[in-house]
Amino acid sequence: MTTSNVLVVAATPLESQLLQSTDLIVTGIGAVNTASALAHRFATGPKPSAVIQTGIAGAFVQANVGVGSVLLADTEIYGDLGVLTPAGWRPLEEIGIPLIAASATREARFNYFPLDAALVRRAGEAAGPMVARTGKFLTVSEVTGVRSKADELYERFGALCESMEGAAAAHVCALHDVPFLEVRGVSNLVEDRDRAKWRIAEAAEAAQRVVMKLIEALA
Repeated sequence: MTTSNVLVVAATPLESQLLQSTDLIVTGIGAVNTASALAHRFATGPKPSAVIQTGIAGAFVQANVGVGSVLLADTEIYGDLGVLTPAGWRPLEEIGIPLIAASATREARFNYFPLDAALVRRAGEAAGPMVARTGKFLTVSEVTGVRSKADELYERFGALCESMEGAAAAHVCALHDVPFLEVRGVSNLVEDRDRAKWRIAEAAEAAQRVVMKLIEALA
């Protein structure tokens, strides 16, 4: 893997301002923008050897990680896709139609997109103490600004943090058999919304510094 073959993806300029010298796509926020930008790149440009998604995230209180920490995903999860029933929320398996069908090389994919374990382990070793935790990330369409809803999401998925793009990037990379990593800086806790407590710039910078370390280590 060479540096020039690693594609970095971020939703906003703020989340990517230290990465301008890399092969970079700034997609815009949300799953549709992310999927569209990545799919266009895969269709029109050279296939990257890996994709690294970076940006900020809100950490669930029960995950016990501090604001300013950097997290590494080992699984991405669509938090909004499923079925709401009288008995409660059910995942996509309730419908019975996967997002990605099973093949000879992979299982069907519904809400969960496990990342390549060897690559995640290698990234974690390269980042060392710069990464506070490795675990599941959740992708949602709306920022959770109510603590009771955050607690419900944590109980359901057990994720470290939530963002608005990661599962879409993991999904497109899986469709194209491109290895995927995701690095997020914790800008806030997922609780009753209070922007005065958020540390967006600091979290974005911390995540980008880990991405630069990973690009160097994986070259």
